[in-house]
Amino acid sequence: MKLFAEFTFETETAETIYRVVLPELNDNFSERSAIELSLEDANTLVLSVKAKDPVSLRSALNTWFRLIQIAQEVLEVTTEAQ
Repeated sequence: MKLFAEFTFETETAETIYRVVLPELNDNFSERSAIELSLEDANTLVLSVKAKDPVSLRSALNTWFRLIQIAQEVLEVTTEAQ
């Protein structure tokens, strides 16, 4: 893989977001990119993306940013409802 990007998300819900999106790692979105997701600590989620080309890097990042965003939004809505 030629390209690499890593993003760190610091949030109190990092551990819950990690558990929510972890099953998505089982789906192989593309053979041109590889995703790693890990918890640095209870409040820090790390997303690492390796890709063969800029198009697949952008596509993988868009997908995973959206998955993380949706998980965060659902957590906020469910917390407000309680």
